[in-house]
Amino acid sequence: MLFDNHKFTSYYATLRFLYGIKRAGETPVTQFLRERAIAAYRIVDDHLRQTPFLVSARPTIADLSLVGYVYMPEDTGMPQEEFPHIAEWKDSIRNLPGWRHPYDLMPGPTSL
Repeated sequence: MLFDNHKFTSYYATLRFLYGIKRAGETPVTQFLRERAIAAYRIVDDHLRQTPFLVSARPTIADLSLVGYVYMPEDTGMPQEEFPHIAEWKDSIRNLPGWRHPYDLMPGPTSL
């Protein structure tokens, strides 16, 4: 989970915000963030080549910690096709009983 916080989600989430939500375009900052995110994705993808989930043959809290942002639909310019094991892992988690997309779990608009 520390790897998630410091290497995986931290760079990817910031890249997603700047490039995909704020639409800042390609800048030296987004390029830096993408390169760091790609490096972290390569580590995870290589690890998932050997096991269906991060720690064992079944999902653990480590999977739930790491997986959240990989479902976000905003463009990040990440070469998703380079990470086939992450794609399989996402499908495995999506197929767990009771799974819901992160956006479906967020509260909707409220009226005052």
